[in-house]
Amino acid sequence: MWRFIGLNVLLWFVMTAILLVLPDQLERWIDLSVARAIAWAVAGAVWVVAIERQWQARMGALARFPLQVLLWTSSALVAMWISDQFRL
Repeated sequence: MWRFIGLNVLLWFVMTAILLVLPDQLERWIDLSVARAIAWAVAGAVWVVAIERQWQARMGALARFPLQVLLWTSSALVAMWISDQFRL
């Protein structure tokens, strides 16, 4: 159980890093909102590949969905906040 929690924490930081770095790199060529959407897709794919099976083994879809949305949304909001702090 602790390994699962630790892996989730690690992947939350990885997602946040992707959502922080990738849009800034892509902004040279495309609008920031589009770059953030692309970063969201990449970060979501990393999540699915790395840990989705373990989530499926531990809980059903009705419990899994709101928890994952909470984790993903918090990661995106933190990344956007950090990014906006450096843009000021």
